[in-house]
This record gives sequence, structure tokens and C-alpha cells, in this order.
Amino acid sequence: MSDSTLYYLWLTIGFSPCNPRKWDALSRYDSVESLYANVKDAARYMSGSEARSLSSASLRQAEEMLEYCRARGIGVFCPEDKAYPDKLRRIANPPSVLFARGRLEDVSFERAVAVIGAREAEEYSINCTKRISSELAAQGITVISGFARGIDTAAHEGAINGGGKTVAVLGCGIEYDYPKNSGGLKSRIIKNGAVISEYFPSQRPCPENFKVRNRICSALSDAVVCMQASAVSGALNTAYHAAEQGKDIFVLPPADIYAPQYQGQVALLRDGAELLLSTEDIINRLSQEG
Repeated sequence: MSDSTLYYLWLTIGFSPCNPRKWDALSRYDSVESLYANVKDAARYMSGSEARSLSSASLRQAEEMLEYCRARGIGVFCPEDKAYPDKLRRIANPPSVLFARGRLEDVSFERAVAVIGAREAEEYSINCTKRISSELAAQGITVISGFARGIDTAAHEGAINGGGKTVAVLGCGIEYDYPKNSGGLKSRIIKNGAVISEYFPSQRPCPENFKVRNRICSALSDAVVCMQASAVSGALNTAYHAAEQGKDIFVLPPADIYAPQYQGQVALLRDGAELLLSTEDIINRLSQEG
């Protein structure tokens, strides 16, 4: 933890975890400490509600949050920390604070793949996800996913079975039991990688959080693999972020090109995503880019 972590916590409390406006305010000062020292002056660059919210936030609140996390074994990382993933520093609106369980500092993101897809996934997609994630992990590639039911769960389980690292990016607080009764898998992930979130530890999930979280999944990865998606799947949002970030997008062949549960994959393939026929397709691409 760097000396700036406390001030980044203050900034996050004042603006809320994923509000991009905090970076506009911070860009006008040399450091987050300087913004704190000049918070009254900084108010002229903010809306009235933003200025009131930031002014009402205190370092004492940040200290209490830090103490809370330390007591529960939750790591707190800001962009100035060595363990904060460098890939996140390169995107628009990076997390101002990351909460983590596990050993984030021991996870390599030099070769990482995000595995995404539907919560209500077909057996074909689940089986392919487990196999591909296991084979990726066995080759030392970190598997990133969002810890939801269905494809995400299969991706984490496959990576663990492959003896490699996996990282779960949550759309809620790290202590919140979501999906319900998923603590066992979370514990296994912590032993084999890390569970991370930009949300405060006890924060409840809401639909919008998951869309916002998706930019982190894609940012941490070199490629994104869509295993199953309907036309309205949230996985397409992750693919959108990946395209914006210049990441490769692979798509598992749909089991039925006419079935509605695969129409998101069909759309991605039409738009130029690459057909995934084996794990070697991903490994070869990462090797070329490396």
C-alpha cells in the first residue's frame, strides 16, 4: 500500500467508486494529496452536488474503511501501488481503488484472457468453457471472469482444475454473498489467484454495476473469449469494451446458429470476431503479440 492509498479512498468516498468525474478533478492537480489540500478551490471545477459530496468526505472515513479492510484481510490498492495492475492504468476511468482478497501482487497479467458468457448457459457451452479455461491455465495464462453463474463459474472452475491462476472481477462488494452461497468457489479462487472489486466491501449488486465492471475484465486481458451470448447478453457489453481497448475477440462456434441463445455470438462473428476452434488459436495469438 502506498502513502496515497488513504487519499484515493477519500476521493472514492467523495465521488463514488466508478464515477469518471473524479479523474477530471484530479487532472487539475499534481497529486491526490494536492487535490485534498485544495478541495475548496477544486469545487469550481465540479457540479454543486459533486463539490458538496467531496467536501463532506473525510480522511477519517477513509481511515475507518482502511482499518475495516485490514481487520478482514482485504487488500486495498490505488493506482500508485506496485500491485495495482498496470493494464488498468491505461484505460479511461480506471478504478481509483481496488479491493482484493488473495495475493493480487502474485498474479501475472502479462498473459491473460477474459472468458465471458451467459448465466443461463447450455451444457455444450459450459463443457467447452471448462476445457478451454483449464488448458489456458495449464499454459500459465491467467483466466479472468466475472464470478456470475453459468459461463463465469465454469471459467473459474476450469482454471483452478488446470492448476493455474484465475481472477474474479465482482460487480458488488467483495464481502457480499453474490451469487448466493458462492463462498466455496470464492475461497478456491482466492487460493488460486484473486477476487477483486472497485466497490466498497459490503456494497450490494445492482444491474448497472455489472456493465461498469465489464471494462475491468476486458482491460486486464489480452483477449476476450465469448462462450455463449444471446442478442441481449451482458457479455456483448464486455466485448464492446474489448473492441474499444483494442483487444482480440474470439467466439466459440454456436451450437445452433438459429437458436436465440447464440445470437450474440452470431452477431460478433458477423462483426469480425475470430472463430475459436481450439485453445491453440488463443495461445498462438498471444505468442505472436508477445
